[in-house]
Amino acid sequence: MRRKDREITDAKQIEEILKEGKVCYLALCKENEPYVVPMHYAWQSGYLYLHSAREGKKVEFAKQNPHVSFCIVPQWEIIEGSRSCDWTTHYRSVMGSGVVEFVEDVAEKTKALETFMGHYTSERFEFSKAMLDRVLVWKIKVDELTGKKNP
Repeated sequence: MRRKDREITDAKQIEEILKEGKVCYLALCKENEPYVVPMHYAWQSGYLYLHSAREGKKVEFAKQNPHVSFCIVPQWEIIEGSRSCDWTTHYRSVMGSGVVEFVEDVAEKTKALETFMGHYTSERFEFSKAMLDRVLVWKIKVDELTGKKNP
């Protein structure tokens, strides 16, 4: 990281950012074609969970190349200055990379979806067999995770 003064090295702070964020920008690549897509997510014990339809461009990309990276930015604020070079941005972010696997086991898929819903609400939900069959759960084993902030 070029700006070591902005690096977050405390695992607890990184975890807080992951719990606070609401959107994950997922980067995929198939052959020489990059693709970035915003997705809802959940974080638990070194895994990033996502969900989607069973088919589509992002699924096609992940199946062809399961290596992905992602960015989560829960705080972002432009700070104006009197001169152009005095402008800055206050932010907290986490970036990471890992390998996608798709969860097919019904018990694991249900637990992942409970984790996912728990990230956004305290309500409890039931998942019907039809819904479980329709949804694709992504499980990313995170290999690298870095945090950054300003100020």
